[in-house]
Amino acid sequence: MNEKPLFSVIIPAFNAQKTIKRTILSVLNQTYRNYEVIVVNDGSSDLTPRILEEFLSWPQVTILHQTNAGVSAARNNALQLSCGEYVLFLDADDWVETNFLMVFKQNLAAWPAQTIDLMVGNLNDDRVGKVSHAGFFELEDIPFVLGELEMSDNIGYLHNKCYRRKMVEEMGLRFIEGISMSEDLLFNLKCFSCVSNFLVMPGSAYHYEDIEGSLSKRKSNYNELKVRKTSLTVLYDGIVEKYKESDLDYFLKGISKRVLALDMQIVTAMYHSSFSPGDIAQEINEIKRGRYSKGIFILLNKNEKMKYMIMNLNTITAYYFLYALYRMRAF
Repeated sequence: MNEKPLFSVIIPAFNAQKTIKRTILSVLNQTYRNYEVIVVNDGSSDLTPRILEEFLSWPQVTILHQTNAGVSAARNNALQLSCGEYVLFLDADDWVETNFLMVFKQNLAAWPAQTIDLMVGNLNDDRVGKVSHAGFFELEDIPFVLGELEMSDNIGYLHNKCYRRKMVEEMGLRFIEGISMSEDLLFNLKCFSCVSNFLVMPGSAYHYEDIEGSLSKRKSNYNELKVRKTSLTVLYDGIVEKYKESDLDYFLKGISKRVLALDMQIVTAMYHSSFSPGDIAQEINEIKRGRYSKGIFILLNKNEKMKYMIMNLNTITAYYFLYALYRMRAF
């Protein structure tokens, strides 16, 4: 490609033989043509490398091979090679509609006087709420929209977002390697602590697939969950400090919901890690004493509500109720 691409599309792939061809073809079928695709084979042991060879003749496509190091390392390596003005991330089991890149291009064209750091769309996924406030946001307008992104869980996904690569490079934004869950959320929180503006679009052209056995379905262990909480706390504190002069109530309520859900995950992970009853009881008591936002219960999903009600029982009763659920493989 002689023309510098507007978009760099990054796709990490690990043992993705069933879906990777569909994913790449959905990008190559875009109506907007000024883009590059960087696919990173993360040490796959199935037919993924052989399938990727089929795309070596495509001028838009670059194939990287690395020893298995995880999705974060794969994305970081691709970022190093990317040269588009904007960067997008796809998963190897998802797909995009033919107008996926055109929608981002048209929204950039609608704001020619602005250097847009980040564009946010919607996802075709029932588990993620829709973003209702579309438009260009900066300065004092950002905190409220951040609250909506947090409450709808859009803040936790890469795939409906388009990042200005120069901003990513200047701020040294990279994925935290060595973790297998919430790396998207952690990257986005770092991004939102850096951006000076972002554009929210009403449309959606990305299809997130709920593949059985995918990474998003794997249970996290106790140690990883504790590391995740520490990282989230630091990043949330940074955003709150940045916008401390603004109305953060909605965003803080979203943070509280996420932290409570994570605290309950930590408790249930302790059963899988064979912690003592005393240690688990102590963690349950921490939840009882937690300073979560008022009215937080209604924001939880059905499973979280059940756990929260149990954990607010007498501590010993809560321990044995949860132990029974663990034995029944309910979590």
